[in-house]
Amino acid sequence: MVLLRHISIALTAAVAALGSALFIALNYFYKRRIWSPQAEYCTIKEEEEERGKRQVLVLGLDGAGKSSMLQGLTPGDSAAKRGRCRPTRGFNFMSLNAPACQLDFLEIGGGEDLRRYWSDYLRRTHVLVYVVDSSDRSRLPLAKAELHRLLRVEPQLPVVVLGNKQDKPNAVSVSELHEALSLGSVTEDRKLFLLAAQLDSDGAVRKSCKCLDAVQDLLLQLV
Repeated sequence: MVLLRHISIALTAAVAALGSALFIALNYFYKRRIWSPQAEYCTIKEEEEERGKRQVLVLGLDGAGKSSMLQGLTPGDSAAKRGRCRPTRGFNFMSLNAPACQLDFLEIGGGEDLRRYWSDYLRRTHVLVYVVDSSDRSRLPLAKAELHRLLRVEPQLPVVVLGNKQDKPNAVSVSELHEALSLGSVTEDRKLFLLAAQLDSDGAVRKSCKCLDAVQDLLLQLV
């Protein structure tokens, strides 16, 4: 009986040791594979780069006109797309095929609850497009603060600032917007461009404005 008791104790200890080893191994295995949107995003970006795709991140405060810009870039009749633009609550994605590469636009909503996640998507982005409502004078300081926060995260990332709603009566001019956003304080070694836009709420572009053609051409040069 004493011998069997010793054998039983030994077997129990061995099983416990094996269980602990398996637990540690499995815990290590799964910790290295914890899923997160950022990790998934980085994996997708690495695969896309190999296939000639370039990521364009579209950010800006809510109501600035980010979704309108994406709709304006989408091939097709703008009139057929009227009424489809709604405030972005999460993410929007759109691809644009060009002769040299494919531009994948990722738009993230500009609400306060989403702005904290903006910087998580900068590292694998090729160009940042930052859309500003030129007519919303009261929120220009906030737009400036969020823009400069992003600039500090990725000092070398090319940035295109789109001053939207230039057709509104109370919109600031491009030169005033340049000053309001303190773009003159940005170092000269960074590629930063300020363009004016007049995007309607339905994504259409006024006939007198060729801004989206200029945006598309500029993005293709930057990537």
